[in-house]
Amino acid sequence: MKTNSILLGVVLLTLPTMTFAQKGINDGSKYGHGEDSIRCISNLSMMVQYTKQKDYASAAPCFEIVYAECPKCSKNIYTNGAEILANQLTKETDAAKKEKIFDRLMKLYDDRIKYFGRDKKYDKYYIMGKKAADYVLYVPESKNDPNKEVAYNWLGEIIDAKKEATSISVLQQRFYLSLTTYQKKKDFSDKFLADYLKISGIMNDRISSMAENDPDLANYQAAKADIDQKFAASGAADCKTLDGVYGSKIDANKGDKDFLNMVLSLYEMAKCQESQNYFKAAAYKHKIDPSANSARGLAAQSIKNKDYSKALTYLNDAINLETKNSEKSSLQYIVATIYRDMKNPTAARTAAQKAISYDSKNGKAYLLIGSLYATFNDDISDDAVIRQTAYWVAVEQWEKAKQVDPSVAADANKLIGKYKPYFPAADQLFMRNITKGQSFTVPGWINEKTTVK
Repeated sequence: MKTNSILLGVVLLTLPTMTFAQKGINDGSKYGHGEDSIRCISNLSMMVQYTKQKDYASAAPCFEIVYAECPKCSKNIYTNGAEILANQLTKETDAAKKEKIFDRLMKLYDDRIKYFGRDKKYDKYYIMGKKAADYVLYVPESKNDPNKEVAYNWLGEIIDAKKEATSISVLQQRFYLSLTTYQKKKDFSDKFLADYLKISGIMNDRISSMAENDPDLANYQAAKADIDQKFAASGAADCKTLDGVYGSKIDANKGDKDFLNMVLSLYEMAKCQESQNYFKAAAYKHKIDPSANSARGLAAQSIKNKDYSKALTYLNDAINLETKNSEKSSLQYIVATIYRDMKNPTAARTAAQKAISYDSKNGKAYLLIGSLYATFNDDISDDAVIRQTAYWVAVEQWEKAKQVDPSVAADANKLIGKYKPYFPAADQLFMRNITKGQSFTVPGWINEKTTVK
């Protein structure tokens, strides 16, 4: 019992000495304790100062000490350490040594995630973005990754997690890697197209949510313009390429809404809506998830095939599914043109008037109504002079068109100049007890009240 008490006393007496000097890596603290904490703090300070001065040779030994002994003490270990290792990589000529430095750089980012990955501002995904950027810059040939696929996958993980909050640099880097891979491997087309759609969509959403005075707005707009330009120059979005990539996949993915949406977006962007593959994708999409866009696509196919009955069905679906009145107005105008082509002026006018009810500034609808009056006036009366009164109300519609929509003024003036000379002559009207200035109703299907001109 006495021996045990003596041993316990010895242990208690020696504890302060044992714990006085202890590294942070061993006891889990930021700096360690005792002399080791002083060593950590002084080397951390020197590392920061040397790195600021770009004296990486002097900073390196200090970095090695703090990284090995107190890795939790400061983010500067990892930001300065990345600079130091990158400097070593650019100077090293021996391939084997270069690979070891590169591996250390990648591990440095992993350790930063381990110790500081929960930082609110510079979280795990921010660190992964930095890691991917350095991977692209410094990966040695010995890693046998010429397309930087490892970094490409990391960037994809970041985008999936951050979505609209993804940084510009990550979005750009992912796109550039995707583009260079596509340029080397044509069987990468579908991934490249999907990458562009995803990245472009995120950037569009981000730009549309930013205030006009947001200091980052110009940067996002410039980055988006650069990506769009490079995508357009890639040649990936022409009709022939899209048919080659997706033509054989549409049937197999007819129940995959996301896939069909992607295909439709690409074909629309490339202005390939007349492709049979676009129509097929639109039909499958409309079946599983009806939308205004899918109905519009199917209507376009039907119009092309002169299947007007089916086109009207799809257009009405589109109008019912559409939420924007301006779009409803445009769709109703298309309905009106179909009825006009079917030689049904009454239905055409009704559709055009509906278009105007959705958008009072739809000048094209007024132009169409006026043209219906001028064109389909043969059966409103047996009297040729009375038939000419249709031109009065036609001109009124064209005058209205240019009032509400200046963009159609040239077309309206052209029509007015063409038909105004055919107004009934005053003497002819007088013989029919019709005088200038009186109220008059144009007969027949037109049945429009006007003032005698």
